[in-house]
Amino acid sequence: MVLVIALVLFGGSLLLYASSLGFGFIGYDEGAVLLGHPNLYHQPSLVASLREILVGYFPREEPLIVRDLTWLLDARLFGFERAAGYHLGNVLCNAVNVVLLFAFLLHATRSLRFAGLVAGLFSLLAVHVEPVCWVMGRKDLLGAFFTLLALLAQSLALRQKSPGKRRALAVLVFLLCPLAILSKFSAIVLVVLLATHRLYAPFLDGTRGPGEPLGLRSRWRELAGLVPHLVVTAGLYLWYQRILSAFQVIGERGPSPLSLAHIKTMALLVPLSLGRTVGHLFSAGQLSISYLRPSVALPLTAAEIAIILATVLGSVGLLWIALRRRKDLAFFALAFFIFMLPYFNIEYIGIWVADRYAYLSSLCVLAILVGAGLAAWRSPRPALRRCAGAFLALLVLVGGYNLAAGRAHQPAFHDARAFWDYELGRAEPSLLAFESGAKTALGEAAAVPPGSPERAQAVERVARVAGQGLRTYASLPWQPAAGYFSRERAHAAGLYTSLGLAAALAGRAPEEQLRYHRAAYQMMPSQHTALMLAQVLLDMARRDPPSEGLARESLHYFGLYLREAKSDPLRRRGLPNLLHQYTDAFPGLSAEVARVGEESLR
Repeated sequence: MVLVIALVLFGGSLLLYASSLGFGFIGYDEGAVLLGHPNLYHQPSLVASLREILVGYFPREEPLIVRDLTWLLDARLFGFERAAGYHLGNVLCNAVNVVLLFAFLLHATRSLRFAGLVAGLFSLLAVHVEPVCWVMGRKDLLGAFFTLLALLAQSLALRQKSPGKRRALAVLVFLLCPLAILSKFSAIVLVVLLATHRLYAPFLDGTRGPGEPLGLRSRWRELAGLVPHLVVTAGLYLWYQRILSAFQVIGERGPSPLSLAHIKTMALLVPLSLGRTVGHLFSAGQLSISYLRPSVALPLTAAEIAIILATVLGSVGLLWIALRRRKDLAFFALAFFIFMLPYFNIEYIGIWVADRYAYLSSLCVLAILVGAGLAAWRSPRPALRRCAGAFLALLVLVGGYNLAAGRAHQPAFHDARAFWDYELGRAEPSLLAFESGAKTALGEAAAVPPGSPERAQAVERVARVAGQGLRTYASLPWQPAAGYFSRERAHAAGLYTSLGLAAALAGRAPEEQLRYHRAAYQMMPSQHTALMLAQVLLDMARRDPPSEGLARESLHYFGLYLREAKSDPLRRRGLPNLLHQYTDAFPGLSAEVARVGEESLR
């Protein structure tokens, strides 16, 4: 029976996402992280790619070595620019994760009914469409794979009688920790999850009653075995933190984690993000890859305040009941917060809610609901049994709703145009949707001949989408968010950049292009807006007659770009060719060009 259920879960998961094998790329991060790095995945030989992934190309913004190795395998087997291979890897990984979840729950709780129902509902959740159907979701799937495998291995080890097999399983768990972290950095919490599982394992399998005391003082030796895991985790955390700081992903986007201003922000927005994450599990009609709210720059609405209060009260009540009376469910209650901890913006990044964040935490919500329902079903009281039966039937209906909603959502990931059209058609589109929709139209314009009706139509679409996005940005009730990086402002600057590039494709005057790029830089000074401004100034400087003044201004902005981008080794490699643009056209600037080059390499 167990094998049959596992095969049904695996096959059903494959079938559910089989259509994604025909999907392409959606134009969000794939270019910058995957397709923009043929040096990692498209070297002439496998050895050359491995050398670049493991040694040559460091530091990089996302040094997720395990994920990169799986992408390399996809690229070698199916072709670097063929999306089918990457999608196949995601579908297979998700199907394996569903079976691993079933196996872990079955072994940890010894309840086939509980394990099968939770794993089945997990496989149907519509919020999983994003990590499975989006090529970039590979890191979420791999992180979950190694996390679930580590939990299963530890569960086996805790019940293993043979000392040799127990040590072998313990070594396996130790090795899985860095593999999970190098798949997705949020797995940095795995050691805490393993410690929690060790403490609550006897309550999960029924060895101890759900109301018995935890007995923490007498069980410290069980946690001592995780000290090596903690040391490795701490080392990887410090290594990764230095890289993220170098790329300004953390450290310069918000106040100090210990500042009162940021603590207040987290006190409001963390409960809001948790409440909305749970809500998306049961209301999957308007899923998005990027939500406009919550945001530090937008005031809270009455509905959001209600979600915050409900989440705080519900979390306190759930933990009180679980920790005191239902320790068989306490592991899942604590695991939910552990899984979500990396997304609390303790080190501010700026994304509060994303459906991919719920890939693992969703299993905890389902386990609590199913566990409570099955416990009530076993009650000798007929009225309680009837209520439990109705509740479990409702969960099955929710699973059916998620199945339908997920299948309806999948076609949005077919390609970039379909995806951003879907995002722009939502009730409250994000600024990212407007910026990416404009970029998609830009790509379409660049792919057709100059002067063709198709290019004119694509350029007009850029203007329409960008204009709508800028009007949306201007209409929103922005509030001061001192010290915080504004993603929305960055997206609005990107809309000006798109207008400038569209003007170039349409053959309009350089002065018009310059106006848009200046507006982009003034709104959000960054390496990208500085580079765009430098390039259009250099193009204008090369006109007849050449203008050394414009070239010098261009070099100024190019220097700003280099200072921001110098941590990226790929950009550093292309530095000489970029600087030659100035020395070839304006020999009189050679000394200044040399100075800019030296400063960028420090």
